[in-house]
Amino acid sequence: MSTNEPTTTPPATTNTSTTVTPASAAAPATATAAATTKATKPTAIKAITSFASLSDPNLMTRAGVVVTGLTGNADFPTPPVDMTAFAATVTAYTNAVGAALDGGKNAKAARDKQRKLVIQDLKLLAVYVVNNCNDDLEVFTSSGFQAQAPVNTANQPVATPVFRSVDYGTNSGQIIVGIKKSLGARAYFVRYAVMTNGQPAPWTTVTIPNIQKATTLSGLTPTATYGFQVQALGPLGYSDWSDTTTIICV
Repeated sequence: MSTNEPTTTPPATTNTSTTVTPASAAAPATATAAATTKATKPTAIKAITSFASLSDPNLMTRAGVVVTGLTGNADFPTPPVDMTAFAATVTAYTNAVGAALDGGKNAKAARDKQRKLVIQDLKLLAVYVVNNCNDDLEVFTSSGFQAQAPVNTANQPVATPVFRSVDYGTNSGQIIVGIKKSLGARAYFVRYAVMTNGQPAPWTTVTIPNIQKATTLSGLTPTATYGFQVQALGPLGYSDWSDTTTIICV
C-alpha cells in the first residue's frame, strides 16, 4: 500500500463528492494521543446475569464456579448471601436435577423450585460483586462471575475500511466506488491516482458524504489505470489507508 500523503488538489469534475484535505500526519497522531488518555480510564464492569437462559447443567456449573470464587475471597468479605448456605442450595439443586430425570411431576417441580433459588442468589451476588470490584476486571473475575463485553466502542480506534465495490460508471471517465461500513467511523475519504508501473501519481482525495449508496467519481482519464484507497475518521483520529484497489478506466 502506498504511503504517499493525500494532496490538496481537488478533482476538476467530481459529481457526487466534495474535495477535502485530510489533516496532516501529525494531526491524527495528536488526536489519537489525546483520546487514548480517555480510553485508559476504567470501563464500568457489568456482570452477565442471564442465568435463566442457561440449561440446568450450565447453571450448575456457573453456580459452582461462583461458590469456589467467592468462598474465602478477601476482596468480597461480606456477600449478601452466606456462601455455605449458597453452596448447600447449589447442592440441593444438583440433586433435584438428577431426581427429575425420571420425569416425575413432583421431582420436576422440586427441581424448578431449587433452580429459582439458585438464580435468585446468583443475581444478588452479581450485584454485590459489581459494586465492590472497583471496576477492576481481575478482582471481578476472581468472584467466578463473567463480565459482559463492552458495548461502547466510542473510544476504540476505528478499523481500516474496505471497498464494497469499485466498478465502471455509466459514462466514459467514471468510476463508482462503494464502501463497507467501519464500526465507529464518523467520516470516510477516498483517494485515487493514476498508477504507473505500480506507483501512484499524486493522490486526489474526496470526502464521501454517504456510504449508503455508491459514489460516482467523474473526469477520469479513459484507458488509464487508477488506484483507489479508502480511509475512515473515528473518535481517536484517522485509520490507515486501505490496500490499493486498481481498475482501468473506460
